Parts: sequence; structure tokens; C-alpha cells
Amino acid sequence: MTDESTLPEAVCADCIAFNPEGRQGEVRTGRCRFRPELGAIPEDLPHCAQLKVRRDREGKVQVAKLTRVAGAPRGSTPRRSQDRPPTAPRPTLKDPVRGETSGEISMDRNGLRQVLRELLEAETLYGYPEIGRRWDGGTLVIKPADEALQSKEIPIDVFFNKIVMLRDRLRVLEAKINGNDALSGAEKIELQGYISKCYGTLTTFNVLFADKADHFSSK
Repeated sequence: MTDESTLPEAVCADCIAFNPEGRQGEVRTGRCRFRPELGAIPEDLPHCAQLKVRRDREGKVQVAKLTRVAGAPRGSTPRRSQDRPPTAPRPTLKDPVRGETSGEISMDRNGLRQVLRELLEAETLYGYPEIGRRWDGGTLVIKPADEALQSKEIPIDVFFNKIVMLRDRLRVLEAKINGNDALSGAEKIELQGYISKCYGTLTTFNVLFADKADHFSSK
């Protein structure tokens, strides 16, 4: 039996979400389907809490015990909402996290990567919403009316991440509109109206979210 403690720690290239696109010297680079906000990343970047090990790498790497932020681990015991400990309000662009910024910090390259990973996981605009437990590991099937045509299957985790990306980009757009001094008050109100209508259209997907606080709302 393989001793897991002797296995190398999993990196981004071991995850099903890593898509190789190019190289930087001898290191491949690519984009993550789960974390598109990172842009192009090296394959040897330490993994985040959303890691899903590729089948051909199972048993060949060890997974660090990180707090999962984008969904409950499969097979875990469901927790009722009233059993969950109270959490602090999530940071937003209007009310971001603040802390002590004075002083000096010394770290190596890997230490900087660790800090950046923790910051992105904790504060990527609005944090990572949790998918409803009943959908975790499920599949979305798009079936055409013509039975002769093949159906399309999409992992719900992938579909959910796209919905979340769309939501967060709408919020970024909303913040940019509010902070644009070149727009008049009337123009900002008009554009905000369109964004509100987008939120209203997306309420169909509220069923995917575990917490009502993450739901789309046209208000």
C-alpha cells in the first residue's frame, strides 16, 4: 500500500479543470475552468480548495487539507441551515475587508503564492457561493426534441461555476458604472435598470445555490 505522506502534493495540472494553453520555459501554462479570474497560471501552482483530481492522477498525489469554499465535499453528512455557525458578512466592493497594512513582510516565491491563493479564495469579490448539496456531482442533460439527435450532458458543477462567473461579472460591471464619473446620474440609473433586469432573468437559477443570501434578485 502506498504511503500518502510520501506522495507529491497535488498541483493545478493534476486537476480536471486545468486546460494547458502554452509554455513558459519548461513549465506548461493554462487556464482553470473553476478559477478563470486567475488568467494564465503555471501547471505547478499549488492547488486550491476546488481541486478535483484527474482520474489518471488518483493515488499518485496527496491533497492538502484546505477548506472547501465552492461546495461541500461529496459524501459528507448534510448539515441543516440552523446547525451552521454564524458567519461574518461577506465583503463587497462597497464594504471590503480592511486590516493592518503597515510594516514589512518577508517571504519566498512559494510563500507569496500561498498568500495570493488564500486571498483569492477568501475575497474574490464576493467569495465563492456554495452549490446546493442535492446538485453536487449531478449532471445537466440538454435533450433535443428530435430523438435522432444526441443529448448534451454538462456537469452541474461546471454549469454552476459559469452562472457564478456571470453573476460576479455583472456585479463588477455594476461597480464600474457606479464609479464612472463620466456618466450622469440619469445614465447610471438607466444602466442599473438593465443590470437589474439581467438579475431578474437569472432568478431561474436560484435553485442551484445552497444559501438564499447568494440568490439573484431584481431588487
